[in-house]
Amino acid sequence: MVQWTLIWAGIGALMAASGVLLGWVVFPQAVHEKIIENTELRQGTEQFKRFEALPQPLDFKVYIFNVTNPYEVMQGRRPKVVEVGPYVYFQYRQKDNVRFSRDRSKVHFTQQQIYVFDAESSYPLTDNDELTVLNMHMNSILQIAEDETYDSLRLINVELNRIFGRPDTMFLRTTPKQFLFDGVPFCVNVIGIAKAICKEIEKRNTKTIRTMPDGSLRFSFFSHKNMTDDGTFTINTGIKDPARTQMIELWNGKTTLDVWNNRSSGLTSVCNKIHGTDGSGYPPFRTNVERMTIFSTDICRTVDIKLTGTSSYEGIPALRYEIDNNFLHDVGPEYGNECYCVNKIPKSIVKANGCLYRGALDLSNCFDAPVVLTLPHMLGAAEEYTALIDGLAPDPERHQIFVDVEPYTGTPLNGGKRVQFNMFLRRIDAIKLTDRLQPTLFPVIWIDEGIALNEDMVKLIDVSLMKVLSLLDIVQWVLIGVGLALVVLMPVVYFVKKRCQKPVSPAVTATTSAASLSTVGNK
Repeated sequence: MVQWTLIWAGIGALMAASGVLLGWVVFPQAVHEKIIENTELRQGTEQFKRFEALPQPLDFKVYIFNVTNPYEVMQGRRPKVVEVGPYVYFQYRQKDNVRFSRDRSKVHFTQQQIYVFDAESSYPLTDNDELTVLNMHMNSILQIAEDETYDSLRLINVELNRIFGRPDTMFLRTTPKQFLFDGVPFCVNVIGIAKAICKEIEKRNTKTIRTMPDGSLRFSFFSHKNMTDDGTFTINTGIKDPARTQMIELWNGKTTLDVWNNRSSGLTSVCNKIHGTDGSGYPPFRTNVERMTIFSTDICRTVDIKLTGTSSYEGIPALRYEIDNNFLHDVGPEYGNECYCVNKIPKSIVKANGCLYRGALDLSNCFDAPVVLTLPHMLGAAEEYTALIDGLAPDPERHQIFVDVEPYTGTPLNGGKRVQFNMFLRRIDAIKLTDRLQPTLFPVIWIDEGIALNEDMVKLIDVSLMKVLSLLDIVQWVLIGVGLALVVLMPVVYFVKKRCQKPVSPAVTATTSAASLSTVGNK
């Protein structure tokens, strides 16, 4: 009996020790190696195929601010806007010109983007809806001309009707299809001075303005992004260092931009440095990572995101990251990032040092036009901007930038890159049409470029990772539980059995025997 209980107790101790060893040493190491294998960018793997072409299109949602009182605004009244949207587009991304470095530690590529209108998701809205929006290209051209030479502005004032088609306000009646992609025509059939001015506009090579075969010009907000690439990327494959998987090494062959202000010494400022990923993927093992960075070519800068808590998507645990305050709120010399104050819109609503107020970023150098970035509905922006317009309804749930990341693989599960594009509307010297305008940071559109993994990708992560982790967890704790149970129960069983089999006392035996003999004698 002693022998068998000791054997089972030993087996239990061995099982518990195996559970501990497997659960804290063997399984984690095996999972770690498997995750690295599945997240490295190696040619021919399923992961690389998903990297080359996203397994599903991104949701690209556009919300347009329709101006309901354009003629009142021209008389100096307070603007009123109504958000119309979303106009939903499929955004497909395909890597082209893919080539690896000799040691396979880096991969170079361009990325083509294609936008297709999703009529079903946009319904009942259509891309032919008529809306009234700020005339961005006219407003931009007038402000740039004012900033450069007064004489050219006077000439534009004389030729305004020829260039822009007899505008009676600073607003434009258009459709989403025309405004966003097909283009709003201007400089049509111009002659003389007007033609010369249009040639100067063309020479600026602004990315939102393109020349048509008949010589006219067209403005569109996103046509330069459709069926084009946004530069050549060089990223880390993670083969040598998993912590750098998908991190950008170079963009267009450089590690820095030439968009923001540099230091007075000529050294590159923090604003111009390129680092992070492009947001479509992150390095694995994010559990203890408090901050990550994303480089966005759309706004010509790197954006910090910070860990704000935990989340889940379709039952998959995730870490929630959101933008840091230094994105739009903490900008200026007092925050050590004065390089973002490019001072390109000096006659608008700015602080004494030329920087914009909280929640706004001057993208003039990025767009080659006086465009101002905010969060949607100017979420978190200063009252100097929000108090001047009716119709804004900022909501952190709808308008905050966020991403939910699966912590083991670094896979984005759900997220939204949400930004708004605005322009200052104000009086412009020598342009009579603008004489009564009151300075306003005017909202034009906001976009929600988001991803929510489809059912197939959710199943893939669930089967290849979550269920495996759950099974390993079960095996670990079953071994530990059963092993500890044997270790504890076997000694108990032994002592119970021993007590039940305890021998009778000799005195009791003698008394019993004597009593038996006496009974026999009497008979």
